[in-house]
Amino acid sequence: MKIKMEKAAESASLTAAQKQKSYGDYFNKRSSVKNFSIGEQVVLLIPDSSNKIYARWTGPGEIIQHHPPHSYKVKLPDGTVRHVHVNKIRKYHPRALAVGVIFEDDHECGEIHPTPNLLRSTSERVLHETDLNHLKETEREQVLAILLKHRTLFTSDVKIAKVGAHRIRLKPNIERKKPFLYRIPESLKIKVDEQIEDLLRLDLIEESDAEIAYPNVCVNKKNGTLRLCVDFRALNSEFV
Repeated sequence: MKIKMEKAAESASLTAAQKQKSYGDYFNKRSSVKNFSIGEQVVLLIPDSSNKIYARWTGPGEIIQHHPPHSYKVKLPDGTVRHVHVNKIRKYHPRALAVGVIFEDDHECGEIHPTPNLLRSTSERVLHETDLNHLKETEREQVLAILLKHRTLFTSDVKIAKVGAHRIRLKPNIERKKPFLYRIPESLKIKVDEQIEDLLRLDLIEESDAEIAYPNVCVNKKNGTLRLCVDFRALNSEFV
């Protein structure tokens, strides 16, 4: 048995170099010409630590050595060094390289305008931005008194409309299906929660435990705020 194993190993060693060369030629066939400099920041496509079948982009790492013609040694942030093929290396592009800060006492940048406060109520804007310079002093006092008296009319809060009830008649013998519910992006979750809290505070909506719920749609308004709408397209296709 030992003699047979030695003969098999000898036969394998004769073809190992040729096989490795053919495998390398096949793997490098689709490789593009990429040149990285020593010290350059890159990201690597390496197997995930939780599941070796999946791969993830890791980095940024630093190129520390070139192994011609298609490999590099990369040092990762945790200090480990990996020998990686060029097909699994991409140049790292940072999102922001610098952030500038301007102080109010600086004069080189010119006049600095404060950021407008979008949370100021509409009634305050009406009182402060109404141009009354063309009126006499007594007339301005009368107009301001009227605006102050009816300032609740110039509010940005939405109120309950005094309209009749709306009855929805569904199509007969139709099976209602639950709409697909989309997950709220983390970037919008805080704004959506604020909108829902405001609507609950104004008694415009109420909590419900119905089996069927319709998804919300977030619409950016011109003033920078968020408008929360409900997608009733699935319901519209089911009623008469």
